Amino acid sequence: MNTVQAAQDAAREIAGVFAEAAAGAVAYPEPLGALVRGLVMRADPTGRDRKSNFIAFLLPSWIGERTGANPALCRDLAVGNVYAMLHFFLLDDVMDGGEAGLEDKRALAAGQLLHALFMERYGRHYAPDSPLWAYYRTYLAEWATAVSGEGLRRADPRDFRALARKSAPVKLGAAATLLSAGLQDQIADAEEAVEVALASLQLADDWADWRDDLPGEERSNAFLTLVRRESLALPEDQPLQERLVLQAIYRKGALEQLASILLGHGERLSALPNVAPGLVRFQQEIVAGILNDVQATRDTTDKLASGGGFSYFFIKNERIIGTNRLFVW
Repeated sequence: MNTVQAAQDAAREIAGVFAEAAAGAVAYPEPLGALVRGLVMRADPTGRDRKSNFIAFLLPSWIGERTGANPALCRDLAVGNVYAMLHFFLLDDVMDGGEAGLEDKRALAAGQLLHALFMERYGRHYAPDSPLWAYYRTYLAEWATAVSGEGLRRADPRDFRALARKSAPVKLGAAATLLSAGLQDQIADAEEAVEVALASLQLADDWADWRDDLPGEERSNAFLTLVRRESLALPEDQPLQERLVLQAIYRKGALEQLASILLGHGERLSALPNVAPGLVRFQQEIVAGILNDVQATRDTTDKLASGGGFSYFFIKNERIIGTNRLFVW
């Protein structure tokens, strides 16, 4: 399947998943039912540059294509993942101070309704005593550890497992699909593959958001850790200023260092057995986006150097924005 066809098929599947997810909320009373439907519609990446969302919603289908899973199962898991993603998003938002603009009580109430919808979708195929729920508890503990400890230590750009931990519930779709196929022995490899892809996603997200994170969330941004520790070798007690980050990007090769880590993720992913081709393509698209940014940075550097414009550039503190603005749960 060529890249264009794969993208078109993914867009159609995503549109169907979100339409079904929105329809599933109609049973809830107003105004919470409208709130849940609105959250589903706002999260729909169809027709927007939000391709990063696709891993949560297409992972069951990607693995199902390899295992011969029933498409109805994959669709239910994908719809369930929409509800789960929004449930965790609302919890994260309340913990972060309500940046999404929702009052805490309404956000938490809607989050519980979303969790119930998630459980109903998965419960169609997995009984309460299914081994799947042990995996879910493990992933939930990983997520809780990550969000409760965020900012207490610097995000490590080279620790792919730690980078993926905040999105650990994404792995449930892989475990569920493999359990249904009787392939529980492949879950550990699938978990690692998803973690590698999620780590690539998180690094690209941190690159896109570095300017927003710099004032108060530097420790949570793995790209800024890379800049501080590897590109600039700044001591911990020295403030990391925007001008220094720009110098690291344009003069110290910080973005090339980031690309090298992502290319290493790709090599690790390719070496794992039974990896779904869709997951490989997903990670490769992330790498391609970063490599495009690397080239754009080099082009800008060459133009500034040939025109003697570096001093003016850093004095004026011009804005650089990565092209990979992402959304993860």
